[in-house]
Amino acid sequence: MLDSDGCKAPASDTITLPELNAEELESLLQFLYTGNLGFDKLEKHVYSLCVAADKYEIPYLQEFCERYMLGSLNASNVLEILEISDVCSNKTLKETALNFIVRNMEDIVFSPKYEVFAPKNPHLGVQITRAFLMDAKTKRINGV
Repeated sequence: MLDSDGCKAPASDTITLPELNAEELESLLQFLYTGNLGFDKLEKHVYSLCVAADKYEIPYLQEFCERYMLGSLNASNVLEILEISDVCSNKTLKETALNFIVRNMEDIVFSPKYEVFAPKNPHLGVQITRAFLMDAKTKRINGV
């Protein structure tokens, strides 16, 4: 993307990545130079780095962020991970997050975070409902 003629800037100009703040950009550059990122920086910037990795087509960073999010998935961050999976079209993250939500439906849907999440993401609310109903149907068919 940065090699295209539309992105080339004269030496006196600067290229900006408006979706990243200074700390996030520093973390992105650190990852690009070293292939790794400290746990504290990854934890703090994983969502913005995942979006940047998707936008700028950095597969290794996408995988790095995905592994971290899958490993840290819990009731307090599952809605954010579902949102990011949708923005980045990450099927593995989305399916895992939806399955986690279905297994913990009451805790998540009755949480204050869901109250904020649902109006901002109605299409994801529909997907959660469908996943829940499919799970219930499967359990009913299997006699569980």
